Amino acid sequence: MLAKKATLEDVNLKIMVWGESGSGKSRFALSAPNPIVIDLEGSTRLYAEQFDFYKAEVDKTDTRASNSATLTVNLIEEILNGEYPDRKTLIVDPVTDLLDCIEDVSAKKYEQMIGKKVGELNQLQKTKWYAYRREMARTVLNQLKDVPMNLILVARAKSLWDTKDGKMQPVGLTYDALDIVEYLMDIVIQLEKNGDETKAIVKKSRIGSLPKILDVKDYSSIENVLKGNKLAEKNE
Repeated sequence: MLAKKATLEDVNLKIMVWGESGSGKSRFALSAPNPIVIDLEGSTRLYAEQFDFYKAEVDKTDTRASNSATLTVNLIEEILNGEYPDRKTLIVDPVTDLLDCIEDVSAKKYEQMIGKKVGELNQLQKTKWYAYRREMARTVLNQLKDVPMNLILVARAKSLWDTKDGKMQPVGLTYDALDIVEYLMDIVIQLEKNGDETKAIVKKSRIGSLPKILDVKDYSSIENVLKGNKLAEKNE
């Protein structure tokens, strides 16, 4: 049989968590089960005594980890080859840096293809370049999404601009990542810091019973909802 009843057993969630500096994004991600972190800021070691996790960092002396994109693709290959059997969650912190790296690599490849700098392109040529860049990013994001583990992408915040009182000005915050990232995720959480208090706001969820504001600002909030849903399944 090619199909079977869908259940929440062994579900692997794809989550993006974003917010301003100091809002607790890395801590939230590291609270997930048995994480392995692609640490692109070199900061997760500060949590080494609080959480049990593996980390991978860019190493320019190692051809398999010379930049963010190369490191990510090669770590995915190691995971798929079964080299981290006890790990249950893959974290990219921050995905903002990974996407910037993919754009740089894509630009170099595209410039070699067309023999012109991307900054010199006309509007029609720019449209083709943007499509190429998006496809390159989507390829890596799909590889991440298809890893048989939980996936948490940590993104920085950036200002959201719009016309107000006749001029462009910041009107709020959004995540610093391509729109496609939100599309691929099951859950999107914004961590909003106000003084000493942090609010975990669920911006998107494919788990219908996940509250709009998380009581516990770490992964246990999601685990508790999943456990409740699994219990409900068993009682049906």
